[in-house]
Amino acid sequence: MKKLLSLATLTVLFSVSFGLTWMKPGSANDDAKIEARIAAWGRNCKNAVVSHMGSDVSMSDINVTLGATLQSSIDAGETTLQDINRGGLSYNWSVPKKKVSGYCNTDGKGNVTEFKLD
Repeated sequence: MKKLLSLATLTVLFSVSFGLTWMKPGSANDDAKIEARIAAWGRNCKNAVVSHMGSDVSMSDINVTLGATLQSSIDAGETTLQDINRGGLSYNWSVPKKKVSGYCNTDGKGNVTEFKLD
């Protein structure tokens, strides 16, 4: 019985060890950090729109979305946290009540580096 128990214990330990070696380190944590950056840096883009449009536009009037290609790349796991920290993010923005739109880009620290009105 002890040999059977030892074999079962070794099998479990091997499975756990083998599984852990194939996991990407910090991947769940990286996903949370990516989502946090998307939200925070999107607010920075929204602030840039408010600065550009003036006081007649409120934050609630502005729609900001991550660029579709970038969103797809993040969802597919092709763009990593390291990529985002290196190159920043790109957002599309619009103010429907003013019928204006554009895009803004951020650097790897979330600073708006480019702001364009279409």
